[in-house]
Amino acid sequence: MCIDRTSNNSLLKKKVSECYISQGCEVIQQPHIHQLPFDLSINLGVYSPDLLVKISENQGLFITIADYATNLPIANYCKIAKAVAENDGWRFLLITGEDATPIAEEDVADPKLKQPQILHRKERIAKLISIGEHEAAFLSLWIFAEVLMRRHARQALIPIDRLPTILMIHHLHTQAQISEAQFERAIALNAIRNRVAHGFPVNSVNLNEAIEKLLNLVDEFIASEKR
Repeated sequence: MCIDRTSNNSLLKKKVSECYISQGCEVIQQPHIHQLPFDLSINLGVYSPDLLVKISENQGLFITIADYATNLPIANYCKIAKAVAENDGWRFLLITGEDATPIAEEDVADPKLKQPQILHRKERIAKLISIGEHEAAFLSLWIFAEVLMRRHARQALIPIDRLPTILMIHHLHTQAQISEAQFERAIALNAIRNRVAHGFPVNSVNLNEAIEKLLNLVDEFIASEKR
């Protein structure tokens, strides 16, 4: 069966455009150089976004659309992200047809996690553990870990914060944003997450050990947050 990738890309681009237009943004498809708010050619050579989203006159998104989340030139996208971020209010965004987050999940201000927020999440997880809800505690803790990893990618200007979890973890490791030990733990814990989330049994002792390892990983991610 032949898959029309051009058609898939066009449909995804249309969906993304409609999403931002519905939020009151101006969307320009395949913008010409003179339509861009600043010149990137000095830093990047030839680069033009698939979509230019103007949230306001001085704020918006350069968006590249890809059908699939695999075999992406992440190193090149990092260069684009850094060049765009040199201009206040603007950000590069990579959207794929396999994204793990909604199209317009964009908190452009990206506020830092505050200590009370962190403590509240930890207290909620500790309460689940205390009443024996270990599976719920593990899943809640994993969600928190994933949030922290996606935030870290965004802060480091690595445009992988929307990718499927396993690919994001691999790219964080490849881009030297997490250590070898953190990478191995994250991969192993993600496998346990998949078992728990899909209803497969996990030995209670193994699950308790996984919760402890995940707590340590979360603490490490919190410590690495930019303040």
